[in-house]
Amino acid sequence: MKGICVKRCWAHGANDTAKALIKVLFDNGLVPQFWCQHFTALRATLEAGIPTVRNRPGGHGQGTEVIQVPQHLVAYALHMTASAIVFLAESEKAMP
Repeated sequence: MKGICVKRCWAHGANDTAKALIKVLFDNGLVPQFWCQHFTALRATLEAGIPTVRNRPGGHGQGTEVIQVPQHLVAYALHMTASAIVFLAESEKAMP
């Protein structure tokens, strides 16, 4: 998301969270306005779903004791992240 913002010269903060970056992408028309309601679920997934899976049971949230994250949770996070990346990258390429 930061890469798209940089490439498009869209104002954003160097330490912006996923939520802030998504707002920049939506505000700059990466997702057409008529789809914004439909993409409420995508926005929720990008803002809360993927970062929460990454931050809570995994990397940041595990503390000093290694936590085994269930494979089905890992697969879900991986597929949702990949899907979002492909969507955002292809949306950016399709912009004039």
